[in-house]
Amino acid sequence: MNKRNDSIIKTIKKTPKNILFRITNNKDIVEKLLIDYPMIDSDMVSKNHLRIVLTNLKEVLDKDIEGDVVELGCNIGTTSLFIQKLLDHYKSKKKFHVYDSFEGLPEKHDKDKNNVERQFVKGRCKTKKEIFIHNFKVAKLKLPVIHVGWFGKISDDEYPKKIAFAFFDGDFYTSIIDSFNKVYPKMVPDSRITIHDYQWEVLPGVEKACTDFLKDKPEKGTIICEDIIGIMIKK
Repeated sequence: MNKRNDSIIKTIKKTPKNILFRITNNKDIVEKLLIDYPMIDSDMVSKNHLRIVLTNLKEVLDKDIEGDVVELGCNIGTTSLFIQKLLDHYKSKKKFHVYDSFEGLPEKHDKDKNNVERQFVKGRCKTKKEIFIHNFKVAKLKLPVIHVGWFGKISDDEYPKKIAFAFFDGDFYTSIIDSFNKVYPKMVPDSRITIHDYQWEVLPGVEKACTDFLKDKPEKGTIICEDIIGIMIKK
């Protein structure tokens, strides 16, 4: 175990006790990252969710799709850390932008209502930008460009002119609609959007937002779902 990994395991909060620290010879960089580095414990993002997101980002990087990388809903950086690790592996010149109000979830829309026991409410997932920054410093990773605010209220100028890959993790209907409104027009052909909580019964507004936004777009009906991660390829 090297000093860097030892430091990370001691300082990142909520790191699972069973995480393995070892450098592997695995040629699949996504699996290598998931084995070699700790994942911040989360009841929202699983290792397989990370796997799906990173695999789709890898497709974009392998094809050298033009544009930058964005994450809408970064919270404490659980997914962001791994996105940056993969960009570093590729020595990519793409800029990585993250967006979050850090105020938690907004008000529910009628389309967010569900009939299950588990409920998400306004303010859930609230955190501090300083925690996000701390987790990047502990991991000794370059900080992405951080944009603070509600997605729809952040100026268009703060979103890249061209986007190759996006990860949406807004949880509620209005957040996903706002994400599409800001990002979709800037997506280049063959770019990808991955959407967390797609077709998850607890957060039905996510799928409804995707359906409503894409109803008059070429990508209508094309989203593929893998373990509640929706995957859309821009035509």
